[in-house]
Amino acid sequence: MKHETIRACSIWRALDVVGDVPVMLILEQAFLGHHRFEEFVAEAGLARSVVSNRLAGLVKAGVLAKPVGRRGGYSLTEMGRDLFQVALTIRRWQHRWEPGERDISVRLVHLDCGASIKPQARCGVCREEVDPRAVDWAPGPGLAQVTPVYTRRRQQTAAASAKRGTRTMVDSVIELFGDRWATLVVRACFTGINRFDEIQRDTLMATNILSGRIERLLAQGIIKAVPYSAHQDRFEYRLTEKGRDLYPVLLALLQWGDRWFADEKGPPLLLTHRSCGNPLVMVIACSHCGGSLEPANTAFDGNVSGNAPA
Repeated sequence: MKHETIRACSIWRALDVVGDVPVMLILEQAFLGHHRFEEFVAEAGLARSVVSNRLAGLVKAGVLAKPVGRRGGYSLTEMGRDLFQVALTIRRWQHRWEPGERDISVRLVHLDCGASIKPQARCGVCREEVDPRAVDWAPGPGLAQVTPVYTRRRQQTAAASAKRGTRTMVDSVIELFGDRWATLVVRACFTGINRFDEIQRDTLMATNILSGRIERLLAQGIIKAVPYSAHQDRFEYRLTEKGRDLYPVLLALLQWGDRWFADEKGPPLLLTHRSCGNPLVMVIACSHCGGSLEPANTAFDGNVSGNAPA
C-alpha cells in the first residue's frame, strides 16, 4: 500500500511535542514560575484530567521533570528551558499585535541591564533584526519525508477558549501554534507555497480541514487571499505583515527541533541570512542593551505569582 509523505523539518518535530494548546498553556505557566499540579489547573484554566495527561507527556518527552517528594513541583529540564526562546518570540508577537487584551499584565525585565524590555529576534552574527524576506532556505542533510498522523490532537473549541477567559498571557497565538495544522499552513506560506492545492499536497490535510484552517487564518488577519487569475474564485494565500511577524516563532521552533531531534546527518533545513551571508542562528535580544536573553538573566514582573523559570 502506498503511503503519501510530507517533508519533516524540525518545525514538524517540535510541534509533535509542543503543538497542542494545553501543552503550551502549561509551559507558559512553568515559565511564569508555577510548578505544582494545582497551579497548572487553576492558572491555565484546564480540566484536571487534561493537565494530568499533558504533564505525563511532557515528562515522557523530557521537557519537564517529575516532582521530588510530596511537596515538590514539576521543573523544566534543560530541554524545557531551551523552549525559552519560543516563549519569548510568542510574547514578542502578542505584545505587538494584541496589547492589552489579557487580564494578565506582565513586564519582561532583563536583569543584566535592569530594563523593562521587548524581546527582539536578531541574527546571532550581525545582530540585525531578522526579516523573513532576507533569509534563504535550502534542503539540509537531515531532510526526510514522513507519513503524517493528524488524529492525536484536535483544534480547541470555542467553549474551551471561553472557559479560560483572558487569564492567559498569549492566548490567541498559543491557539495558533497549539494547532499543528494551522502552523503547517503558515510554514507553507513562508516557503513560497501559496495556492490551495499546493498547500494540500505539502501538508496532506483533508480538504475540509485545510479549508477550515485557511478561513481561520484569514479571519485572524494572518494571511490574505489574492486572486491569481481572471477567475475571481482562484486565490493565492499570502502572509500579511501580522503573519510575517510570526517568523521568529517558527525559527525558534525550528532551532529547538534542530537541537533536540536532528539526527547524525544534520538539520533538515539550512538557513542563510542574506544580509551578512552567514548561516542564520537567531538569538532573542534585549531591546535596551542588545544582550541575549536567557532564563537566568530575565524575570517576569506583574500580576502573576511566579518570576524566573526554574
